[in-house]
Amino acid sequence: MKPARTRAIYAGSFDPITLGHLDIIQKALLTFDVVHVAVGINPLKAGLFDIDERLDLIAQSVMDLDLTGQGARVLPPQVEVGAFEGESVTKYAHRVGATHIVRGLRQSSDFDDEFRYHGILGRLEPNMPMIHIICRETFLHVSSSTARELASLGEDVSWLVTPSVERALRAKFVVGA
Repeated sequence: MKPARTRAIYAGSFDPITLGHLDIIQKALLTFDVVHVAVGINPLKAGLFDIDERLDLIAQSVMDLDLTGQGARVLPPQVEVGAFEGESVTKYAHRVGATHIVRGLRQSSDFDDEFRYHGILGRLEPNMPMIHIICRETFLHVSSSTARELASLGEDVSWLVTPSVERALRAKFVVGA
């Protein structure tokens, strides 16, 4: 039976959030009442942006693109941001009241990883459907690591990220300093 109100969780490292991630969020908003964007903190990986910066960049990027068409410079109620550490995505999903897990696909290699991940999450929580969304072809090659690498070299990353993220990347990589 379909829940009266659907809340999807879209989890990732988002270091930083890209236009590809935002495309997945926008598509998820067409299907779900609320999309909760969750930054998973992996203590074994040092990120470029700390957790508070990532959460802020997600919110700023959603507002930059006005994903819900409300025109205001506030985070719309259909999009939530949060972070989790030391628990599985399924436990976090239950904690925030998620009814579905959204995952993004860009290329065939993603499918292999996601197929394995789907099996693991299905064992952990068989009653929470996982929905896979393929991003637009424009974003098939867009990744956070590409944005970080190109920004570190002083290259234009406006085709990968929103203006807020572009400014944040420039601030992290002061070329010629």
